[in-house]
Amino acid sequence: MITYTKTRRIERSAEAAFDVIGTHVFDNHPKWEPEVLEIRRLDDGPVGVGSRAVMVRSERGRVSETEYSVTEFSPPTRIAFDHPGSSLGFALETSILPVTATSCDITTRVTMQPRGWVRLLTPLLRLGTPRRGDRLTASQAKVIERTASAARSGTGRPPAADPSAPADLVTRAQSDADKGGSDV
Repeated sequence: MITYTKTRRIERSAEAAFDVIGTHVFDNHPKWEPEVLEIRRLDDGPVGVGSRAVMVRSERGRVSETEYSVTEFSPPTRIAFDHPGSSLGFALETSILPVTATSCDITTRVTMQPRGWVRLLTPLLRLGTPRRGDRLTASQAKVIERTASAARSGTGRPPAADPSAPADLVTRAQSDADKGGSDV
């Protein structure tokens, strides 16, 4: 099993952050992950536990589709997803902890348990996960700050100046093997 955890301080309220990455996740996800070409909802209504979508991705010139679902939805503090058909055995959870009225800590935890032949890639996945995770959480933080700023200003557009990068608080990438378990 491979796990990755990252906490970032965001200069927005927990409610504003959750609005971007929880309430409107299907609209906003492609903004912070350039490999995501589109997300198609498989159901109607507001995002909540059981909401399903198909993520269309392009990586290394190959386009693929993966279904995923919301497994936990607790505004404004937590949202989690599972990719049940993925050969990576991929799950993602995001927790939001208010720090002040205008800032919060966002913790992203990724868990992967590769299946089938993909298990052979576990060492490579373990090496690449921290770099990719750091890139995506930094991008997500910028989207939250820009989107929340645009909503606050009433313009619907991000501010002209790019907000400063959020502070990295914690990064941890580890596997069960690192803790004495096995990879497969």
